[in-house]
Amino acid sequence: MVFLYGSVVLVLMSIVYYFLVSGKMDKAASAFAGGAILLFLTAVLNNAFPDALPEGVKNLNLENLSSFVDFKTLGLLIGMMIILPFIEESGFFQFMAVAVVKMSRGNFRFLYILTSIIVGLASAFLNNVSTVMVFVPVVLAVTDALKKNPFPFLIMIILSANLGGTATLIGDPPNMIVGFAAGKSFNDFLSNVSPVVIITLVTILILLLWKESKYFKLSDEEQEILKKFANTNPFSQIRDKRMLRISLTIFAFTLVGFTLPPSLGIDPALVSLLAAAVTLFVMKVDGETMEKLFHKIEWGTIFFFLGMFTLVYGLEAVGLMNVIVNFLVNSLHNPLMLLLFVLWFPLLLSSFVSAVPMVMIMVPIVKGMIGNPALIFSGNVALSDTLWWALVLGACYGGNGTIVGAAANMVVTGMSQKLKRGKLTFSNYMRYTFPLLMVSGIVATMYVIIRYYSIHI
Repeated sequence: MVFLYGSVVLVLMSIVYYFLVSGKMDKAASAFAGGAILLFLTAVLNNAFPDALPEGVKNLNLENLSSFVDFKTLGLLIGMMIILPFIEESGFFQFMAVAVVKMSRGNFRFLYILTSIIVGLASAFLNNVSTVMVFVPVVLAVTDALKKNPFPFLIMIILSANLGGTATLIGDPPNMIVGFAAGKSFNDFLSNVSPVVIITLVTILILLLWKESKYFKLSDEEQEILKKFANTNPFSQIRDKRMLRISLTIFAFTLVGFTLPPSLGIDPALVSLLAAAVTLFVMKVDGETMEKLFHKIEWGTIFFFLGMFTLVYGLEAVGLMNVIVNFLVNSLHNPLMLLLFVLWFPLLLSSFVSAVPMVMIMVPIVKGMIGNPALIFSGNVALSDTLWWALVLGACYGGNGTIVGAAANMVVTGMSQKLKRGKLTFSNYMRYTFPLLMVSGIVATMYVIIRYYSIHI
């Protein structure tokens, strides 16, 4: 019976991953459907064969939903999804985009550098998709006026957004999953992940500037056109000053709340939900505004998480994750090889199946590695943490590999489809970014080995 149940879980997971890779079904719909079917089949089998399945499988029911669905991750996500639309509606993102053009003072190369830095910084704390959706139209307007191919700019925005989102606990959903699974705080991410993200972003930016050196040369006429863009007043983009003051103030206090020490018992998810509640009360949200807010909340992400958490727990409950861990331990033999696997496996696969499902599968595997008595990870907390940071870097960096690797990639790709030139396709994007992905992986590998592994062996 255990074999039958395990086969059912594997079949459902395989179907979901097929739809994730092929794109023939919405990823949220497929994951949610797979999770719901597993819940139903588990209830039937537990009722028909009450003593034939492992104890963990018996907990896979609606009454024990919190034991396999990480509501801390969902709470953090929902809270941020409520706060950020108010910041966006105030015109803050547009203000930032125009301010970047103004700061460039008509220097095209400097505009490229500034855009990369600001997009990366914004993505570390704000929604990646919102960030790219605001910056891309501004960049397209500039490149169109200069009659420049926007392709290098669009690629840079995607890479910067995904790298920036890697830096903090709230920057990317995979970080939230790993953070809560490993018990890592907002400050832990800042001190352990942010440094390598900065190094990687600078490295990639230098390579891009070298690769596109001829792209930044402008004629006198083109420089005058760019200077006209730079004369635009950024404050003209602010649509609601009151909303801007309130939303940014609450967001600032939210970030402070995230940095509070864990000893106070204040979870980041609670901080996020409290900030959302305060925002709703202070803004005195009416029915019409709430309806608009419902459209802004990424319900697909929530449903996707619910389904994937259920399916992954099914794999754990039936013991399949332990089988995978034992296989890896016996095959790779030592912690260094396992560390490289945890970084490079998701780095390469996240490009095709996206980071979130990759991380959900990898989290129980990493937990199994850390707890395996055959490895020194179990006796060395500092060294075992290295696996978590390797997983974060591998999964999030991997999102840069293809146009389906992350949400920001797909959004920018969609925005480019009506362009006469500069249109992103699967092939031209991958040809351009794959070498950069490898460089990112090498930087991440050197970082985790030098900073964590070498000093503990």
